[in-house]
Amino acid sequence: MNILIVHAHENINSFSSALANIAAKHFTNSGHEVNISDLYQKNFNPVASKHDFNQTTDSKHYKYAIEQLNAVKSNGFTNSVKDEMNVLEHADVLIFNFPLWWFGMPAILKGWVDRILAYGFAYGDTHGFYANGRFKGKKAFLCVTTGSPETFYTKEGAHGRSLENILQNINEGILELVGFDVLQPFIAYAVSHISEEDRIDILKKYITYLSSNFNKGCN
Repeated sequence: MNILIVHAHENINSFSSALANIAAKHFTNSGHEVNISDLYQKNFNPVASKHDFNQTTDSKHYKYAIEQLNAVKSNGFTNSVKDEMNVLEHADVLIFNFPLWWFGMPAILKGWVDRILAYGFAYGDTHGFYANGRFKGKKAFLCVTTGSPETFYTKEGAHGRSLENILQNINEGILELVGFDVLQPFIAYAVSHISEEDRIDILKKYITYLSSNFNKGCN
């Protein structure tokens, strides 16, 4: 398999980074090909705009999605966009690896979604949605770290809902929409407030999660 980990944490020593690295090591040791798109290390620009295109159309009314479609048809994306599209296109498994910010993903990762899951490339034009989406037959999941403990993410807890519920928009509105078979997220709660022993235990659980969902040699 070909694995793409899109990683969105600035600190290379963070627990989020440790999760990305251990996943990459696990898949590599299992004989799979791994690409890590480390957005902060790449200084990835999250802003979707005219800078994504080598040239734009002569339309009087500029519309970003239409320019994306035009760039798909004319090979008109800049290299920074094309490079990310290429690794995504060849991936069998997509992992979004990030810390939860404001019940969502960091802006740099949302910007990756906006720019790379382009109209005409990931959805729209000749591509359908959901079961007929561009990435049908491929898998995706979220690997998320939180500041709050797990007890906060219950009906009775401080946030009043589960984290799975909070992540539904990403799972369904992004990944499933473009055709991915979305697995249950792997969640590491309150990682900055727990012991080193607990963090080591989470890493072990992540390996178990990966092994149970992706057997060696699976397609």
